[in-house]
Amino acid sequence: MVFYESIYLNVIAIFAVTVIAVVTYCKWTYTFWKRFGIPFLEPSVPFGNALDFLVLKYSRGEVIAEHYKTAKAKGFKHVGLFSFTTPEYMPIDLQIIKSILVKDFNYFTDRGMYVNEEIDPLTGNVFMLSGDKWKKIRAKLSPTFTSGKMKMMFNIVVECSNKLKRAMDIECEQGPLNTKKIFAKFTTDVIGTCAFGLDCNSFDNPNNDFSKYSTRIFEPTTFEKFRGFIIIFFPWIIKFFNLKMIPVDVSDFYFKTVRNVVEYRKRNNVLRNDFLQVLIDLMKQESGLTIGEITAQAFVFFLAGYETSATVMTLCLFELALNSDIQEKLREEVNTVMERYDQVVTYDSLNDMVYMQQILDEVMRKYPPVPFLNRVCLADYKIPNTDIVLKKDTKVLISLLGLQNDPEYFPEPEKFDPERFSMKNKEKLNQFCYMPFGEGPRLCIGLRFAFLQIKIGLSVLLKNYRFSLNEKTELPLKLNPKTFTLSPLGSVWVDVEKI
Repeated sequence: MVFYESIYLNVIAIFAVTVIAVVTYCKWTYTFWKRFGIPFLEPSVPFGNALDFLVLKYSRGEVIAEHYKTAKAKGFKHVGLFSFTTPEYMPIDLQIIKSILVKDFNYFTDRGMYVNEEIDPLTGNVFMLSGDKWKKIRAKLSPTFTSGKMKMMFNIVVECSNKLKRAMDIECEQGPLNTKKIFAKFTTDVIGTCAFGLDCNSFDNPNNDFSKYSTRIFEPTTFEKFRGFIIIFFPWIIKFFNLKMIPVDVSDFYFKTVRNVVEYRKRNNVLRNDFLQVLIDLMKQESGLTIGEITAQAFVFFLAGYETSATVMTLCLFELALNSDIQEKLREEVNTVMERYDQVVTYDSLNDMVYMQQILDEVMRKYPPVPFLNRVCLADYKIPNTDIVLKKDTKVLISLLGLQNDPEYFPEPEKFDPERFSMKNKEKLNQFCYMPFGEGPRLCIGLRFAFLQIKIGLSVLLKNYRFSLNEKTELPLKLNPKTFTLSPLGSVWVDVEKI
């Protein structure tokens, strides 16, 4: 009996010492920003400033935006945060943000994301890469997204929009429309054909392999969610154990798909006006890309174009359904422009839809698909107009959701108002308070394509259908706390009237 009591007391003692050690370590770590003279928001032991995200109360983007709002209200030009015990620096002042993203970009070229091309080759993409490898891939890909290349892919996207219209004709007869579901099929078809050369036909065959693996990435298993949590907050664990970030079955599918298409085109001398053909052409150059590198770029093209574009279209239709006057004004513009182009959607006709661009700009202001930018400081950096030095390896967060919903820059930020982005008003905007695609040398390389597929899809919808919000849509709209990108919690349902 005495023996078991002794063990029990020892366990309690070890536990108590461990708790005291952890608390002491956290308390000391949480003096980090104070020691460097940077104001900080009070962290909680041991979660730092990340508790609301960890308990899934809000998405990480919303939590970071709330920290921005709190710091701004206190008059801070910048603020220190903690994710558990990892210090994170958030600039509030636009001049500091400009310095980090553009002027002093050489100090902040990297996102600090997990990349292991040896065991996880899909991580070797232009979004995640760092250093010289990023510069090499970025330089090779930049010519891919010129207006000339977009015109080459234009007809492919139009064909997908025709399938969208046929599906809408059926859906509008069957009751309220689940917007995200139908737009996900549209963007799957677009990305599948442009990036992988596949005719997915998601509307008629929703269970095709490409759709299945697309969904698989954005609906991870419990273990994969846990692994994602580790990657965000404790990346050293992933590196130490040499773990994969991308599920094996997903990685195998994309490699097999790209390899098969590349071999087929070579064997049959097939040339096609799509993104994959551009990548294949890059393989042929001196010091060209490898099959692994082009697969990684096709993969990130899918990641960027599938989920975010479908979400932007969903949120756009949500706001148009809520604001019938804005919807009618946009429809009038679409019809007027289409009349000038003999009812044919062309690259130039989309560029003439100025009000549509204003609406999309406002959607992405209110709901930036990627709610924050992340960087890592590559060398000790003196913060402009201060004597404070940001230490090497410090993580940096820039809250796009916070900036773009800041009433100093956008009065009544909760109001949906496309006139903020009229030609006259847009000229007054500081470019660093509105940057849904990022800014500087790491500006999103695919923004032209994103606008292209969204505008083509919307022009077809507004010309042929009228939308109103269905009662199944919960108001006010809440955001999904479990996703990295900004997306609605639950479905956005609309009633559709064929015109």
